[in-house]
Amino acid sequence: MVFPRIQGADIVGRIAAVGDGVDAARVGERVIVDFSIYNRPEGDESLADIDYIGHGRDGGYAEYVAVPSENAHRTTASMSDAELATFCCAYLTAEQMLDRARLAGGENVLVTGASGGVGSAIVQLARVRGAVPYAISSRGKEEALLAIGAERVVVRGGDDLVRDVEAAVDGPVDVVADLVAGPMFNDLLRILRPEGRYTTAGAIGGAVVQLDLRTMYLKQLELHGSSQGTRTAFRRLLGRIESGAVRPLLHGTYRLSDIHAAQRAFVGKTHIGNLVVVPDRHWADVGAPHAAA
Repeated sequence: MVFPRIQGADIVGRIAAVGDGVDAARVGERVIVDFSIYNRPEGDESLADIDYIGHGRDGGYAEYVAVPSENAHRTTASMSDAELATFCCAYLTAEQMLDRARLAGGENVLVTGASGGVGSAIVQLARVRGAVPYAISSRGKEEALLAIGAERVVVRGGDDLVRDVEAAVDGPVDVVADLVAGPMFNDLLRILRPEGRYTTAGAIGGAVVQLDLRTMYLKQLELHGSSQGTRTAFRRLLGRIESGAVRPLLHGTYRLSDIHAAQRAFVGKTHIGNLVVVPDRHWADVGAPHAAA
């Protein structure tokens, strides 16, 4: 790691210049950037040593950013740049989580942290697969989650999560897609059917959890850790974006110079979906039409 490092993994824009060996005709292309830095050749889907733009190299919190040509994917999506920027990190992470858990059509999936960027993406992407998503979220976000495809919403903070989920879900829970963990981790495993699958890419409720191994081995459960996504998953996701199978959930935009306000809003967790930061020079055209209140 080299410091200082420019952060920012979700990047959308137009190609301003190309390096040696890249077709000059690409200048002017509108692109969405796959933020993953793949340290393995095309065809090797292992993510064991993956890195990402904004960490392993400078990212998109800037007016210009240099990325590998293979990561810049031409797009014909009809939505605005700010809307398109909501997809990459959150939706690719969600798609990979569902790949790891092998979520199939007709199955039920329980999604924690469902109002956040990744959680709301899982709800939509589960529907694309023909699965039935059930959401766990805080009070006040139920209608928004139902509107994007949740079958039902379980409000977090009740006396008995297992009972509340059993009352809400029609049938067994085949997959838990967890972004919260913390104190409810063991309950999530109890909720799963025998031979169910648990997949996680986050732990905003607490990363250190208590695990009753008897629940895991007596129920023959699978536990999957997941992060980022493969080249194949990104290409599949881009197709779903351009076909309209998933839609952007843009809660609001902020100027890059006002990034601290954006971070405070993000930590406040009152939003649904994603917040987007826009370089000041492009604010009038890209950011202002979607500005946060």
